[in-house]
Amino acid sequence: MSRIKRLLVFLLLVPTLTGCWDRLEIEYRAVVLAIAIDEVTSEDKNESRNATQIIKNNGSSKKPLIKMTVQIAVPGRIPLGPGGTSESTAGQKPVWVLSSFGTTIDDSLMNLQQQLADRLFFGHLRVIVVSEALARKGIQNEKDFFRRQPQVRRTVWMVVSKGKASEFMHATPQLERVPSLYLLATLDHATEMGMLPNYFLGVFYSASSAKGQEGVLPYLDLKKASNIEIAGLAYFKGDKMKGTTTPLEIGHFLAMKQINPGGYSVMEQFPGSDTSIFFQSTHRKAKITTSIQDGKVHATVVCLIEGDLREKSNENLTISKETLKQLEQKIEKDGKVSFEKLIQQTQSDGSDIFGFGENVRAFQPAYWNREIKSKEKWEDMYKDIAVDVKLHIKIRRIGTKTK
Repeated sequence: MSRIKRLLVFLLLVPTLTGCWDRLEIEYRAVVLAIAIDEVTSEDKNESRNATQIIKNNGSSKKPLIKMTVQIAVPGRIPLGPGGTSESTAGQKPVWVLSSFGTTIDDSLMNLQQQLADRLFFGHLRVIVVSEALARKGIQNEKDFFRRQPQVRRTVWMVVSKGKASEFMHATPQLERVPSLYLLATLDHATEMGMLPNYFLGVFYSASSAKGQEGVLPYLDLKKASNIEIAGLAYFKGDKMKGTTTPLEIGHFLAMKQINPGGYSVMEQFPGSDTSIFFQSTHRKAKITTSIQDGKVHATVVCLIEGDLREKSNENLTISKETLKQLEQKIEKDGKVSFEKLIQQTQSDGSDIFGFGENVRAFQPAYWNREIKSKEKWEDMYKDIAVDVKLHIKIRRIGTKTK
């Protein structure tokens, strides 16, 4: 009996001994750090190659080609710490930028693999950049591929570029040797400072899949000096990009979604004077409620923004409790107009990025199941719903001056 027990234990341990049978050393992997996806221009078509189609494409296909540009880490050249360079790597680029063409992401990657000796690996992919021109036509294929790719993490950032996405792969920022890591740091630090929502790829999937909500992505612009500007949010309707916000409207979106900390500042005219002041938000509270009135959806957004008075153009201006209250009311009035403008803009495009529809599904389920039922019906209904914005501003600190 003891011999049988030992044999059973041995048989149970055998499967644990096969964990590394299919291992692939990191030196034999082409580690992709960032991907850019563009439409193919007339100049690019002459460079495209076909490694997947049995019958040569004679141009009769209506499926447009896409251009994929990738940053691949060069082994031994990635700095391991601040200023991490050596004599052997000085002057050498830490990444290798390659481009390929195809009708889909899979097609482009197969053509890209033809240029590489090592197998492509996406476990360290950090950023996906999609051009605005492509995003406006639809990114259904891109979403589908990255969602099914097991190596791609849900914490990857997907962003929309104002111009060509490939330019981000060739950028040379001064603060970081690896362009993709600088782009990643820009996005991560912006969320920490309250200037961007932490809406990475997984959150975008969830919002796009919801029946009563649409997805948003950071909208970036690459300047001539290779510095990256957060130009707003790109909002979608289904798989197609419908429009963009301004940078300040990112703060409006964050406030209505109660995403903290506060990070944006506004310049206002001090009541009864020519003095300009800067108010910076530090904390946000918000609540969205929906009700059914006369058979139609009515939404209410109550938002409280706390902040500090950071600067005033006239040092001799005295701030009292009465003038401070007037200033809060003026910021509330102007902010309410700006909040409503953003909501109306998304309504005209049928893109509910605030999740009013999800609130209806949660708290008015009978109405949703009877009158709406589908995502397409809510997209049409969202254009006509009434939204009431109630904004409250509280200035906590005004600063002190010693004489």
